Amino acid sequence: MTNATPIAVEDLRGTVPEALLAADGFGLRRRVHPGAVVVLRARRARTVAAALRALEGWASRVDLVGTLEPGEVPSDAVQLDDAATEAPVPDDTPRIPGGTEPTATRWRLFTSGTTGTPKPVEHTLASLTRTVRRPDPGTARGPRRWGLLYEPTRMAGLQVLLQSLAGGDHLLDATAQATLPERLRWLADREVEALSATPTVWRQVLQSPDRAALPLTQITLGGEIADQRVLDALAHTYPAARITHIFASTETGAAFAVNDGREGFPASYLTAPPKGVRLDVRDGVLHVHAPDVSGAAADGFVSTGDLVEVGGDRVRFLGRASGLVNVGGVMVSPESVEAVLRGHPEVTDAVVRSRPNPFSGTILVADVVPGPTADRKALPALLRAEVAGRLSAAHVPASIKVVAEMVTTATGKAGRR
Repeated sequence: MTNATPIAVEDLRGTVPEALLAADGFGLRRRVHPGAVVVLRARRARTVAAALRALEGWASRVDLVGTLEPGEVPSDAVQLDDAATEAPVPDDTPRIPGGTEPTATRWRLFTSGTTGTPKPVEHTLASLTRTVRRPDPGTARGPRRWGLLYEPTRMAGLQVLLQSLAGGDHLLDATAQATLPERLRWLADREVEALSATPTVWRQVLQSPDRAALPLTQITLGGEIADQRVLDALAHTYPAARITHIFASTETGAAFAVNDGREGFPASYLTAPPKGVRLDVRDGVLHVHAPDVSGAAADGFVSTGDLVEVGGDRVRFLGRASGLVNVGGVMVSPESVEAVLRGHPEVTDAVVRSRPNPFSGTILVADVVPGPTADRKALPALLRAEVAGRLSAAHVPASIKVVAEMVTTATGKAGRR
């Protein structure tokens, strides 16, 4: 499906040309006074794209709220939603006079809120675009067709949107489709070439009957640990695709990317910062130098909260420090158990959760998606024996449930609650 007309964003309602966004054709600067605070309650990529183009250097702060409820907002904030981009504004719409100097706009993202009220983290556009690849002027590559699977106000979706805008690419916003199979079919019909997803969602894509219909030349993973098995499966299924693992989080912004097809990242990044972004491992936790992020310490470093292990020429992710579980006095990383479960040839995916227990304080329970030839009845006992043979007794799930598919959050991560 070749389209000669440049498209910034395409969704179920049509397309928005880049020229319209660049000219503030939806008139956001006619609704927002210079230096104002904006609360953006948008679900559609076209609205977030319009805000990025019009409000950077104009608003003092833009809160990317989306569907979250972050608590109180300033009483004088300008509230915008998707109605703002229903149609271009007439040329004779009154304009708000601009200030004499550009405003240093802060872009506020919010954590997921799974443990309470979503917490705000402020970024600059620079901290959000560190891993964005801009076109090489010496290459003849035309616009690429990026697919969007996540809300554009969350870090995962925002990264895709920023990449497509910076690259002069087409963005196919599939988020209005209700299910992943519907989104994949919609994207396949439009010959999507580049797609970003969490490892959990990529495992679902690899099991989808529509996987072969996606003519992918760029695959991006992020948001969770990408193990070697999923990287190898993607390389086998999409041999023409460049596979990139991006590390970006709400707390740190975009940090770095890895393209060598191996899990983790090169240990050389600790001494030779990728794109000048310094990394450090402190007490087993990865820290990123991100002085322009609101959560940065006095030395400019921000804790990612990710446990890592340095071994040989590689740094590998072990899990979240906040996710460690005390099982009978032993601190257990659920991700370490998931790695063993996913390594079994009869398992497609797995998630491990903690549950309160009156005797040990906490126990582990697991959901697993079986492979096509697995004996579903015998699988739980086989897997418990597998974990017992490789890890301590505290790591063995008290129960393992075989499920048809993995439950995911709004950001595509495995549901742990």
